[in-house]
Amino acid sequence: MTTFLRRCAALIAAVLLAGALGASPAAALDDGGAISAAYQRLGGSAGRLGSPTDAGRCGLRDNGCVRHYQGGSIHYSPASGAHATWGGIEARWAGLGWEAGQLGYPLGEEHCGLRGGGCYQDFQGGKVYWSPASGANPVWGAILQRYATLGWETGHLGYAVGGEHCGLRGGGCYQDFQGGKVYWSPAFGTNPVWGAIGAYWASYGWENGPFGYPTSAEVCSGRCTQSFWGGQITWNPTAPMSYSLWDWNPLVAVNKRHPLSPLSYAPPSLSWVGTQLMRADAAAALRRMIGDAAAAGVQITTVSGYRSYSDQATLYASYVAWYGQAYADTISARPGFSEHQTGLAMDIGNPGADCGLQACFRDTPAGRFAAANAWRYGFIVRYPDGFQGITGYTFEPWHLRYVGTNAAAQMRSWGVPTLEQYFLMSAAPGY
Repeated sequence: MTTFLRRCAALIAAVLLAGALGASPAAALDDGGAISAAYQRLGGSAGRLGSPTDAGRCGLRDNGCVRHYQGGSIHYSPASGAHATWGGIEARWAGLGWEAGQLGYPLGEEHCGLRGGGCYQDFQGGKVYWSPASGANPVWGAILQRYATLGWETGHLGYAVGGEHCGLRGGGCYQDFQGGKVYWSPAFGTNPVWGAIGAYWASYGWENGPFGYPTSAEVCSGRCTQSFWGGQITWNPTAPMSYSLWDWNPLVAVNKRHPLSPLSYAPPSLSWVGTQLMRADAAAALRRMIGDAAAAGVQITTVSGYRSYSDQATLYASYVAWYGQAYADTISARPGFSEHQTGLAMDIGNPGADCGLQACFRDTPAGRFAAANAWRYGFIVRYPDGFQGITGYTFEPWHLRYVGTNAAAQMRSWGVPTLEQYFLMSAAPGY
């Protein structure tokens, strides 16, 4: 008897479910018949959606309703109307929270026949694109607007190959496309980066590096140039990649893998600090530091500041002659690769040259003052102890590098001792 009752209960449940699936959506949903009308418009059970798999339900965001089918779904809201989703686009939309997510409700059905066999669908909060090569990905907001000006999927960028990634420096976001990336930040707007310029920019740490965010798209006429917060990068088919930093930017990155551009670079203005020259902004900051140190009873001298390309070539050659090239490369930069050539570096010392240009300088009054206070004036100890594998140079507690007060304070606060780490650049232990 128990088995018979179970079979009867199962049969009754099956009949009720069949009745529910066969019922008119209008009878089950408080949507004014919108879902039923959309279903019939799309071919009913003979169309892409096939037969319904539930009776539908309401109570969604913004007074919406939904009914699911074998081949997809129809969502309705008073603001968007009733529209179907299916396939890869529906799966991506579902992964983003359906109508409760960033995209909201669909505003129309899928449109296909795009480049490379692609499709797209409009939603309240953006679009979702799909192609066999890229899969399904959303594009929205400022990045969507910029993408439109660049020709959508028919332009240089092609299809999106991932969603938007945010939380970058300065509150920025980026999105990957087949042909490059689009970056957005509150301060610099929305701009694409691609090709050789994009690869060169990436080697300097993307938006974290000395160039910062792009402030324009690349402009080409024989050669291509793109402007960034901190300078310009130029691609020339007949010459190596090159860059120029704006005169005010102290965040130039120069190490064994990132030479100055051009190699013979000279800073725009120089000013005296004691017996040595520095770039004017760095010189003013160092004079303040030396003055404050003196007021605290600590004397700091200047030993070696700006060196021209030819000066650095002479010095480097002398080290090679004395020690051999392998060791010389751990204590001296090749011409065109020297921080001193930027005008932003100064080797400091003590009166009487105690521990001059030696590791023991760390334990002198001048060395201790610099280690504790240089950041307040916009300087860092550029080659800290234990980081030769990153910087390429042995510990130099006397070598100060001007990066500006903001960057110096951030590096101290974040516990980031080297520019390579601060810029998220690759280590540069060798050329």
